[in-house]
Amino acid sequence: MSESIGPMYLKQKDPYENNGLGQNIDDIVGAEVKKMIDIAYKKAQELILAHMDKLQAVAERLLEKEIISAEEFETFFEE
Repeated sequence: MSESIGPMYLKQKDPYENNGLGQNIDDIVGAEVKKMIDIAYKKAQELILAHMDKLQAVAERLLEKEIISAEEFETFFEE
């Protein structure tokens, strides 16, 4: 949910159906979606960088064995 437009349901069959919400509602929704994607992308980058050593260890193990189990994968992230 966006703080600027609140909860909305925009299911539509006719592209002119949302005219009651304003002429630029599609632009507003598009901007909010982009903002949420940008935030998620930044968080993903931060997580990857924070765990780069563990990811490198997983990559090295995969180069050795090619396949690892879920349990073995999870052992790299246990603290």
